[in-house]
Order: sequence, then C-alpha cells, then structure tokens
Amino acid sequence: MATIVTTSILDEYSGTRFLRNDQLNIIRASNLPSKPVEVAFREALASPVGVKHLDRERAWSPAIIFADFTRKYSPFIPAILNILEQKTDDIKLISAGGTHTPSDPSFVKKVVGEDIYKRYQKNISISTTKNPGCKYEWIGVTTRGTPVELNKELFDRDLLISSMNVQPHYFAGYEGGAKALLPGCAGLKTIATNHGYVVGDTNCRELVMKGNAVREDLNEVPGILRDTMKIEHRILDFVLNQDGSMVKALYGDTIQAHTQLAENYSRRIHTAKAPMSPLVLTVADGPMGLNLYQSLKASAFATSLAPSDHRPKPVVVLLAPLEQGLGGEAFRIEMETYGKMEPQKVIEDLKRRVKQGKVTEASQKPNRLSLDDGKADIVVVSPKAPTVVEQLLAKTRIRFYRSLDEALERLDKSLYSGMVGFVPFGSSTVPIPAGD
Repeated sequence: MATIVTTSILDEYSGTRFLRNDQLNIIRASNLPSKPVEVAFREALASPVGVKHLDRERAWSPAIIFADFTRKYSPFIPAILNILEQKTDDIKLISAGGTHTPSDPSFVKKVVGEDIYKRYQKNISISTTKNPGCKYEWIGVTTRGTPVELNKELFDRDLLISSMNVQPHYFAGYEGGAKALLPGCAGLKTIATNHGYVVGDTNCRELVMKGNAVREDLNEVPGILRDTMKIEHRILDFVLNQDGSMVKALYGDTIQAHTQLAENYSRRIHTAKAPMSPLVLTVADGPMGLNLYQSLKASAFATSLAPSDHRPKPVVVLLAPLEQGLGGEAFRIEMETYGKMEPQKVIEDLKRRVKQGKVTEASQKPNRLSLDDGKADIVVVSPKAPTVVEQLLAKTRIRFYRSLDEALERLDKSLYSGMVGFVPFGSSTVPIPAGD
C-alpha cells in the first residue's frame, strides 16, 4: 500500500526522473485501532469529561459549532442535533471560520446533511471576519490582555457544543478545543492579538500546550464567556487515524477533554520517528492543501528532520495542489513585506509591530518561516496552482516549480544521492528525529 501511495504521488507531481521508490524513506505514523462513528459517539456521551451528561445540561437555546472547509469536519453534527431536538426547537448551527473565506452551502450540506440543511437553513450562520453579516462584541479581556470579541450570534445561546478534529497545529499546539471560539468565532482584533504572541516564541509550535502563550491565551475564552455571558461551552472533539477512520471522541469540558485527546491520542497517531534527511518531501494533504497559507504548515512540521550541520543547506519540498490560491489578502501582504528580508530582521520588525498592536492574523506565517530558515530552505511544487501563487513566491525566498523533476534538477544532487524523507500525510504528521 505504501509503495502504491508513493508511486501515485510522485506521478501526480511528475517526480520519477530523479527519484526511485526504493530511496524514499516513507514517514507515516502508525494507526490506532478504529471504531464505528456511532460507537465513538455513544462512548463519548456515556463518559463526559468534567461536566454533566448532555441530557442533564441546560440547553433551551443551544448552538452546534463545526469546522469550516479548511479542516476535517465532524461526523457527529446530525447525532448531536438529534439529541438537542429532544429538548428544544431553538437550535443554531455555526460554521467557525475565523478569518477564512466563508464556507459555501455545498460544504455545509456535506457536514450537516441535505435534510438538516433544508430544515435549519435560516438558523445556519457562517462565522468569519470575511462575512460582512457577522457582528462581534467585546465580552472581556484575557490575563495577557487580549480583548475578547466574539460573534454576537453566540450571545442568545445558553449552551455551545463544538465538534472539531484534534491534530497538531503549528503554533497553537493542536487543533480543536477552545480554538472553536478563538479564532473560530472571534473578531479580527482578538485573533490578531492572540496570534501575535507567537512572534519570536519557540514554545508556540506543534505538540506544545503547556507554556504555549497562544494556546494558554485562547484557552481562557470559554471561562470568560461563562463568567460574563453565562454561556457554557462544551466540546465533542475527536481524533482520526490518517486513513480517516475514527479512533476516539470525548464530550466534556473544553480544556480537560481536549487535553486528553491531544496528549493520549493525537500525539500517538500524528507523530512518527524518522532519520534526519537533507531532503524531505512532504505532501499538504486533504483540506490543508487547498491554499498556500494552510499548506505551509506541512513544510513547518517537516523542517524538524533537517540535519543542522549539513552542507549544502537542507531542503524541504512542499507538494500541494493549491487549487484555491493564496489563502487571504493579509497573508499576501505579509509575505510580500517579509519575503526576502533576513530572518532576524523579520523577527525584530514583527516584535516592533506587536508592541504597536499592528500585527495581523497572518503575521505568524513569516514568523515561523523565519524561525525555521536556519534549518532548511523551502521549495513549493504545484502543477496546477493559480499563477498568483507563482507570482507571490517570486517575491520571497521560497522557490516555486510546476513539477518535482524540475525542482530536483535545480537542487544540488548530493541532497538526494542517498535516502530521502517522504511524508505522504504532511499536514497531520509531525516527524520526530530518531534519537530524540
């Protein structure tokens, strides 16, 4: 199976002229035992973490929050809705999009089902700062000073249940949990301030939650919402194997349930020990591969395998479809501003902007690229990417090619004279150097 997957991906990106399958070290995490979705759902509700059973919750006006098109969506939305409908007919469905382009109706129909979409169409909201209809309101401040502004659609609710996939996130530690609220349903000022804590902080990275300023800050939002607005937030988050099969779901307290899923399940499924390699190919798979902004997370994970003392400098090649282009205007501006600036200068300027309160939701991208610059160069390969991607990357230190063969032809051949690291599920795999 691994050989078939490898061959098909190399064929898709036209990469068989210089590489052979037998020289690729396939870096893929091991699956845990899976279970049917309905079994995982029943188990989660039967053993709530740190809260009452759902059928004992106050839920006269609940809302179900689900991920937007850039994430693996929850299979539990219809089942949650079925339980809540036994209590009330005043239910909202909210797509948490943060600063992303609004999810279109076809995606929402896929998540909730055609019948539910028809019945609840007037009660479905798309929460994103790019939706002109969204209104945000201040409800408090975190201990770090982040002004918490959330979508007003939440404020006539008494219970929020979010259902998100938990996998590594390149500066918040992991997806899921309180991220459904911040950035999912938060205003631009709140998101930008929270994301600004990442600048220059190496603790704001994948797999790290304790001591991660971004994660610790956003984890305060459910408590502020409860204390200020008397609205409870619960999660029904889940962990998937990389083949998409269900491993575990938990219902309960935002922080406790999420931490258990992250540390006990996601860390095991989404990390893989591997030897260091001067050349690593990583695939931005699934929803993360749709645009450049999301795809770069895969290359950030892969830089961990770059040997620090190798000459020539190691290279991470990012393979991604990039069908939807860049991924946002703020990202484009940040990349054009810092694309060819020396990494240390980038960090210094971003720190200046943080003090002035002038960072954007995308400022963390040049920050991470700068922190990783000493480890490896980044090359992007995308046969069908819109020309806007190629035009933007021409203004940066990241090289762009239409085929893997073309990219390899331009690289120093010593980088791939031996074994080459290959991460077929790069968006959800954090390689751990063997020996660490």
